[in-house]
Amino acid sequence: MRLTEVSRGRFRRANRAYPGAVPRYRLLTTRPAAQAPVVVGALLAEGLDARLQPDSLGVVYGLTTGPFATRIFVAEDDFAAARALIRQIEEQS
Repeated sequence: MRLTEVSRGRFRRANRAYPGAVPRYRLLTTRPAAQAPVVVGALLAEGLDARLQPDSLGVVYGLTTGPFATRIFVAEDDFAAARALIRQIEEQS
């Protein structure tokens, strides 16, 4: 996996078709605000590109479940592997 450095020491995967392009992300799942960082940590530990997107209204009013849950996005290339990992984690718990 080739990484490209972007601002503030962060890295992203280089797109073979267009070097320097930002990867596309797909919504993987939504989780309560307390669970979402744990799920993203597991995805990152497996080398998958994952991002958190908390609902801004939920953060302001303290609503962190249901439609106000934190969304977890995964790079399109990693979507199948991330989905399989989530299933594996849910089966073990």
